[in-house]
Amino acid sequence: MSGQYEVIIFTEIALILGIVVGWLGSERFHDYMMKSRHHFEELFEKNPHPELYDEEGKLDRGDYLTIVMEDDFEMEMDEDEYEGA
Repeated sequence: MSGQYEVIIFTEIALILGIVVGWLGSERFHDYMMKSRHHFEELFEKNPHPELYDEEGKLDRGDYLTIVMEDDFEMEMDEDEYEGA
């Protein structure tokens, strides 16, 4: 009897994993087929920073990290860091 339960649990896990992987793969494939714009395309067009270009002068549309800080964010520094400045 315990063998049947293991098969059922394994099948359910495989089904859930297949659905998630298929869904994510479908989104990427759809984006590829539709040649959708890069998430930062607006930045590329309006404010192209020099660090966005590769050695050949072409825009590098790779993966980028975005950091958003709150309006009231203040950087905290130790007293030792103030003395060195």
